[in-house]
Amino acid sequence: MKAVLVIRHQLLPAQEEAIKKARIEVVEQIQQIPEKPEEFQKFVHELKAKGVEAILTVALPPHLLHALQQAGFKLLIFKMEAIKTVESEEEAKKLVEEKPTHRVALQGALGEKKTFRVLEFKGIYEVKIVVEEKPIVTV
Repeated sequence: MKAVLVIRHQLLPAQEEAIKKARIEVVEQIQQIPEKPEEFQKFVHELKAKGVEAILTVALPPHLLHALQQAGFKLLIFKMEAIKTVESEEEAKKLVEEKPTHRVALQGALGEKKTFRVLEFKGIYEVKIVVEEKPIVTV
């Protein structure tokens, strides 16, 4: 299956291996998807011309995932499980070193404190977005 990889970080070795096992051919790697309607339609047209069937990512906003699904693409997600949030870089490195092919530490902030979120790759999952409309206020 041909896919576009939407990711801002370097792939973990376990993610690269999972792509191979799933027989996914990454035809292009990008950091973001255009959101303006005319740019999005051009993007979709270009991907379909390349035979792209799926979008592979860690996370995208729900409205973009829904638009991509509506355009006919399968949505494939790198499932990442939160292991722990720590305040020291050293502690984060120790947790990553326990499973270096599967774990990553991402720097963040909790209030004024610098923090590190340690995430572990669990697999590639296909997701489907269901939109339910429920009125909150009507006029």
